[in-house]
Amino acid sequence: MKVKFTKYFSLVLTALCLWTFSNAQNLIYSESFADLGGLPAGWTTGDESGGAGAWAWCDDPSATNPCIVNWAAYAGQHEMGYFSETGDDGFVFMDSDALGNVAPDHVVTLTTNALDFSTAGEVWIKSENLIGVFGLDAIDNAILRVSTDNATWTDYTLFPLLTTGERWSDNPQLTLTDISDVAAGSATVYIQWQWTGNYEYYWLLDDIEVYDSDPSSIFFLANDLQVNDNFYAISPNAITPASQVEQFGFLSDVENVGVQDQTNVNLNVTITDGGTPVYSEDLSYGTIPGFTDVQNVFFNGMGFTPAAEAGKTYEGVYAITGDSMDMDNSNDMQTFDFAISDTLFAKEMGATRSVTPADGNWDDGEPRSWAYGNCFYVVDGTDLNARYVSFAIWDAVDFANELVTLTLYEWVDANVDGNADPDERTQIAFNFYEITGDEANGGLISLPLIKFPENTIGAIPLNSATNYIMMLEYNTVGSTPIAVAASEDYDYGATVFRSDSLEMPRYPGMLGINGDLTTEPYSSVGFGRDIVPVVRLSVGEALGTVSTQDILSDDNVVTITPNPATDYINLNLDLVNTQEEAIVRILDVTGKTILVRNYENIQKETFEYSVNDLATGTYFLNLITNDGNKSIRFVVTK
Repeated sequence: MKVKFTKYFSLVLTALCLWTFSNAQNLIYSESFADLGGLPAGWTTGDESGGAGAWAWCDDPSATNPCIVNWAAYAGQHEMGYFSETGDDGFVFMDSDALGNVAPDHVVTLTTNALDFSTAGEVWIKSENLIGVFGLDAIDNAILRVSTDNATWTDYTLFPLLTTGERWSDNPQLTLTDISDVAAGSATVYIQWQWTGNYEYYWLLDDIEVYDSDPSSIFFLANDLQVNDNFYAISPNAITPASQVEQFGFLSDVENVGVQDQTNVNLNVTITDGGTPVYSEDLSYGTIPGFTDVQNVFFNGMGFTPAAEAGKTYEGVYAITGDSMDMDNSNDMQTFDFAISDTLFAKEMGATRSVTPADGNWDDGEPRSWAYGNCFYVVDGTDLNARYVSFAIWDAVDFANELVTLTLYEWVDANVDGNADPDERTQIAFNFYEITGDEANGGLISLPLIKFPENTIGAIPLNSATNYIMMLEYNTVGSTPIAVAASEDYDYGATVFRSDSLEMPRYPGMLGINGDLTTEPYSSVGFGRDIVPVVRLSVGEALGTVSTQDILSDDNVVTITPNPATDYINLNLDLVNTQEEAIVRILDVTGKTILVRNYENIQKETFEYSVNDLATGTYFLNLITNDGNKSIRFVVTK
């Protein structure tokens, strides 16, 4: 199974050996791919692996018939567009994702015609890129190559920080490479972009410019510190119940994206409550050289513990300073918000988008079943219960009458790999929801949780120091996966890294994609830790007495015939009262739901269910009504 996710990283400068800052940089070659309709004259493309991979020209990736096949599925991961300087009039691209799984790895090249740099004492090449990797890091696999004979090549690194854990470059990613050692003074220079990979995303290339001296001062400021927007620790939850507040600490990657070294660099984090500072801490970096990214440095303090008071709202601010006046203040700070509630856990404060896995995540012909949810860490479960789940979907009209399952698991990560394996998660509660088609995009739907297997409602005791996973599970035999509402407002990447490094991980979204979800590990990576679903959990005192917590009285006749069964069973009902709503659920001994049926206005009925496809073994039928519930054991034999 292929699960894609994303995290951004900041500008990099590659293959720079010596800085010179002349005001006389001459542009000696350029290509913006404007309105070409194809590759530039004399340029060639091919796949050295023998496969079908190729570079092509594009002017609108979001068109009705997109040149980039899965643009609509992934464009939200790097912002909805390609933002190179002249991206609107065309660029070239290589669509690795469209190739699917290939063997061997594709090795796709894009090669210029011969270029004449015989009068240039230096040769520097600049380009603007957008690239996403899935299987292979970019550092050795998405590279620039230069040759003077189109046969012997020298390799240059373009994306030294882009790993499969990062997924996506900036949009655009500016690269500047000194190729003087090969190209300077040569009358025949071939420049080649080569991508080795397998089922990656796509690489977009635009605005190539070649200079005869270092053009750094054109593209980069002298003094520019930044707090990286892709990696700073935030609260473990966007909303935390007052009973579950805990101390959390701080971390943020910072970068000197300017040319000059910066001295006395300091990073401050401040937490404010209604504008009043309640916590502040500094982290000194000393001197950070130009074009240097500093990663994974923890603040030394104990961290901040929010007040256990419902209604509190906080803002966190990371701010960086140095001795020199910063020339771009827009990147000096990063902020985040979080709140304290009465009973609610949430990883977001509202939907910003929908999420649906791309078809490539399933095998051909496999049902498009998938599960998306969140992990919530209960610090203190004393006298507390899981009460209800709130969730949101998208494009409901496309899924009218479809059924989703809301399942609460207790998770013990026995092998400490961040995946909730089937044998590590224990189902403790559930409910079902049938989509009407009228649900608003991102509108909250709330349901009480039903304890498994007892069927009591809103009273599911919780343990302390325990991870709970609240999942929206879509089990289908169909070919269209349901769309789930999600948010990109909170990036938990640095929070997970810091907490995991301290051996007390706090995870956000959990994801499983498989035709059979009972065999699929639920990954804490999700679609990337900067995307979380709108799936929330309420914890607190048990909900008030609900009639369906009770067992149906013996005056209500509920039987199964035949039992044992081979081909079918009959559920025979003779109920005391007419039930306006009722749910029938068949489960196996592991708790997996085999069948769900919803009924209205039933009293004296017989319902037949096929068991012909069930393996020999023991099963349970649950009947849930307004007057109570009943579970009956039956056996299937062959």
